[in-house]
Amino acid sequence: MILYHLYQRGGEAVLRDLASDTAEAESEDEIDDDVVKRFYISLYQTHVPKLEKVGLVQYDSDTKIVSLTDKIKDVEEILQIESEPDRRWALYYGALAVVGSALAVAQLSGVAPAVTNLPFAAALLSLASFQYYEREIKRPDYHFLEQLVSE
Repeated sequence: MILYHLYQRGGEAVLRDLASDTAEAESEDEIDDDVVKRFYISLYQTHVPKLEKVGLVQYDSDTKIVSLTDKIKDVEEILQIESEPDRRWALYYGALAVVGSALAVAQLSGVAPAVTNLPFAAALLSLASFQYYEREIKRPDYHFLEQLVSE
């Protein structure tokens, strides 16, 4: 639940906000400051230190901020649940290779002008750029945390 709430808050949260989120999710009663305080103490003394010890979160005692670490990927792998379906990049590049080959044959036989290389090159660059964005830049989506919380 803690990992899920961190994920929902973009990967980090102030400990008090995390206590409030957890209290709301786990309590059937009305949430007041005393309930949030009990959750805060529990998170501060027990749960966050345990998660930090195994490397799933980092806690900054000065700012009181709890952050997910990249080790969350290990949990995903152990559970064998994909947070993001892997795109079929080989299929995309293969299809582009077929189009490029057909374009080359058309150019060699004089059916297509040489200028048709530009849209092909643009398509190849776009695909490669999108793959780079997906794998290196985009914030990971850990949907498996939602699955764990809902089960």
